[in-house]
Amino acid sequence: MTNRTIAIAAAALAAGMGAALAQNDGTSFSALDTDKSGGVSMAELKAAGATVTAEAFARHDADGSGELSASEFAAWRGAQQ
Repeated sequence: MTNRTIAIAAAALAAGMGAALAQNDGTSFSALDTDKSGGVSMAELKAAGATVTAEAFARHDADGSGELSASEFAAWRGAQQ
């Protein structure tokens, strides 16, 4: 396996695990994405009652878009456990 293959597999696994965790407590990615932009902003997380710092959000916003994609959200959720 190449490093790229491993990275893709790890991201897919993390996304699946994060989605499962989110769905278990009623805060799924799609429910948090209230503006249906395809990403979850820090404001959307805070509106849902999440405790998140700007530093933690930026650390998980790997592409610097200002929103967490589904895989970035899964990584953030995983870090919360």
